[in-house]
Amino acid sequence: MNNYFFYGTLRSIAILEKVIGGKTDHLKITEAFAPKSELRLVINENFPVIIFGENYSGVEGIVVKGLREEDIARIRFFEDVEFSPKTMIIDIGGIHEEVNYFSQKGVEPSLDPWFYDEWKEKEEALSLVTTDFWMQLYGKYTAEEADQYWNDVKKQAYHHYLSQQ
Repeated sequence: MNNYFFYGTLRSIAILEKVIGGKTDHLKITEAFAPKSELRLVINENFPVIIFGENYSGVEGIVVKGLREEDIARIRFFEDVEFSPKTMIIDIGGIHEEVNYFSQKGVEPSLDPWFYDEWKEKEEALSLVTTDFWMQLYGKYTAEEADQYWNDVKKQAYHHYLSQQ
């Protein structure tokens, strides 16, 4: 099954295109909803993790269908060692469907909520630069090997971003 629910930064088509290394024309992208969930900011990061609970109101996101094997390999590298693929049931226009999503593995959620629209307005531009630098490591290192460079990539991206302002 190559259908993925993206709830965080990969909801951004610009980020998704940087990650897969090209346009998304071959993909079918649909708005979707994950019930009984919410997004929390990952501690010391600017991206979210999805958590589940009976009292949570749910999370908006997108379902992406038609991903190629190379697209998925690149997405798995992007998600690094902090997230692992699992399946869940989401709602697409009133129809329930089982899809893949990336669940926390090596990250800890904070108590702070994460909002896509707020991130898009304040953080997306820097995240695009960071994604660009991070994905330059794809094919040179495994995700596990590249993980040691994450803080350096963030610093390099931040300085590059500031120099472009």
